[in-house]
Amino acid sequence: MIKLISFDLWNTIIEDRKDLEDKRGEIRIKKIYEYLSPLNIELEDVRKAYLKMSNWLFETQDKTKKSIGTEKQIKYILKKFGVRVNQIVFDEIKETYDGAIFIYPPPLVEGAKETLKKFHSLGIDMCIISDAGRTPGWALRKILEKYTLNSYFKMMYFSDETGWVKPNKKVFLKALKDFKVRKEEMLHIGDKIEKDIEGAKNSGINYIYFSRGKDCEVNPCGKSLPEIYDVFLKLFPVTRSLFS
Repeated sequence: MIKLISFDLWNTIIEDRKDLEDKRGEIRIKKIYEYLSPLNIELEDVRKAYLKMSNWLFETQDKTKKSIGTEKQIKYILKKFGVRVNQIVFDEIKETYDGAIFIYPPPLVEGAKETLKKFHSLGIDMCIISDAGRTPGWALRKILEKYTLNSYFKMMYFSDETGWVKPNKKVFLKALKDFKVRKEEMLHIGDKIEKDIEGAKNSGINYIYFSRGKDCEVNPCGKSLPEIYDVFLKLFPVTRSLFS
C-alpha cells in the first residue's frame, strides 16, 4: 500500500519554459550590470558570465549530485570580473535574482491542479522533491501558493535547502525517514529519467514516469497527468472510505 507520493516540480507540476527562463535571466543579468556598469563593464560581458555560470552550475551539480545555491551563483559571476560588493548591494542583487520568477511565473502543467486534487482526495501523504536551479525553494513555495497548491503537500524538499540534487538518493531517503514509511510504501512521479526515475530506482522506491506526451521509454508511465493518476489506481488499488 502506498502511503507517500513524492512529485517532481519542474515540468511535472509547473512548466519549465525556456522563453520564460531566458526572460528571468535577463532580469538577473541587468540587475548585476546595474552595479558593474560604473566599472566600465559591458552588459554583453555580464550576459556571457551569466551563461558561463549556468553551464558551470548544471555541470557541477550533475557531477557531484550536490546543490549550488543562488548565493554561490551570484558570487561566481562577480568573481569573473574580480569584483566584491558590500552586503547591502549583494542582498539587493540576490533579492532580484531570486525573485525573477515572480515577474515571469511558470504556468501549470496541463491537468496539474485537477490531478493533484484527485491524489489528495485519496488521503495519501504528498510531498515535493525537486531541484531548485536558479530559483530558490522559498520562491518556488510562493509559486505553488499562488496556484493554491501548497496545501496539498505536507513537506517540500528543494535542493538548495537539502543540499542534494536528484538522482542523489539521500533526498528520497530523507523523505522516507521524515514520513516514517518503508521503501515499498513510497512512490515518486517525475518527468526526467536520469533524475526522477534513476533517483527512485537508486532509493528502492516505486515510480511512475511522466513522459509528457512522448512514447514511454520507461514503464510504468503516463503521457499526461490524468493518465498517471489512472495508472496509479491500476497499479496500487486504493480503498476509500465512504465517509472520507
